[in-house]
Amino acid sequence: MSRRWFGTDGIRGRAGEFPLVPEFLQHLGRALAERARGGLVLVARDTRASGPAIVDALATGLREGADVLDLGVLPTAGLPVAMRARDAALGLVVSASHNPWADNGIKVFRAGGSKLDDADEAAVEARVAALEGVPAGSSNGALREADGAFDYIAWLTGRFSGLRLEGLRLLVDCANGAAHVTAPAVLAALGARVTPLFDRPDGRNINEGCGSTHLGALVARVRAAAGACDAGLAFDGDADRVLFVDPQGRTCDGDHVLGFLGPHLHARGELPGGALVATVMSNLGLQRALAARGVTLVRCPVGDRHVLSALQEGGYALGGEASGHVLFRDGGAFIGDGLYTALRLLAAMRAEGATLAQLIDAVPHVPQVLLNVPVVAKPPVESLPRLQAAAAAAKARHGDDLRLVLRYSGTENLARVMVEGVDGGVVQRLAGELAEVWQAEIAARGASP
Repeated sequence: MSRRWFGTDGIRGRAGEFPLVPEFLQHLGRALAERARGGLVLVARDTRASGPAIVDALATGLREGADVLDLGVLPTAGLPVAMRARDAALGLVVSASHNPWADNGIKVFRAGGSKLDDADEAAVEARVAALEGVPAGSSNGALREADGAFDYIAWLTGRFSGLRLEGLRLLVDCANGAAHVTAPAVLAALGARVTPLFDRPDGRNINEGCGSTHLGALVARVRAAAGACDAGLAFDGDADRVLFVDPQGRTCDGDHVLGFLGPHLHARGELPGGALVATVMSNLGLQRALAARGVTLVRCPVGDRHVLSALQEGGYALGGEASGHVLFRDGGAFIGDGLYTALRLLAAMRAEGATLAQLIDAVPHVPQVLLNVPVVAKPPVESLPRLQAAAAAAKARHGDDLRLVLRYSGTENLARVMVEGVDGGVVQRLAGELAEVWQAEIAARGASP
């Protein structure tokens, strides 16, 4: 379903530029207030400088028909937990996740804590458009504040009260984002020796040379610890992703996490259908490693909404992305939170006496190249005949030894070329060729990348 402003993960753009401008945000708030039907709306944000002003503009519109509770800085996954606890009608997180500080965005959650589906987003957009030019009404709803991070810390420590992490030495990269208010506190409360890194946000340093998208700094610190650190953890800006670093400085990504937790849960009878969900971007090595342990990999499109949809439709309990965003069924809900993921993984590792090095070795990745190709236009991939022909020829030559994913970023002006296969040289060469064909074909249509 075509949408104008909602993308892969809510509305996202450069703060201060349309659609993240006060007039649009107030219209959006008014449209969402109508959906809330007088109920409570919760709002949270990450640490970006633009966050408070965006929250204020949204709240102005929301209060025309709803009460608003501002939870302050909070990991994205903390909002659905708070919504269920407070029986909220709607929830919003102001965040651009792993994007640079100048970007921001809005993620919208319906009652119960799941994100709006495509049809809901299209309906919201239609209502926002209809409100253009309609005079604002009175903001009669209440506006209150609460410490959402405090409540989320209490929920997590209670949920994992049986997990003891004494003796575990952790370096925790908070990405100067939302994790700084929760991750060090929870891990320390469960007994770990925590050294927080990048935990002093200033509004502009979120994800800057740190976090799950910039692992170099954490890797260097882990290696410099020379055996005095058992693991490094790196979150992204809104803390829904986590990646790990072993004492040798090797990365343990979402594929490694799924490759360990899938068989672990399967052996305990806690993996319905003997299957888990991963996106088309997960490495072929994960699929092969799972098959060897009797676990089926079900693939879905990129994005946590698609992972969640596949989990719900198939009745599965575990799914995620190589980026480190993992979703778990927890009772009647699904949790997609970096810190929750870290705690589930640490609990399973302790139960099996496993190390991060063993997790990494258990899921050997086949060579994979991911290229981000800047574009100013995004014609449908299937409408590009030269690109389609090049991809088809490559698949015909290499068969099951090659996997291709060609897609656009849902949040940035990028075309993504993913190639993986058993021959690293072929993978590298083919990725470059496909990127060149893609750029040239868009340029030939009159849009220079």
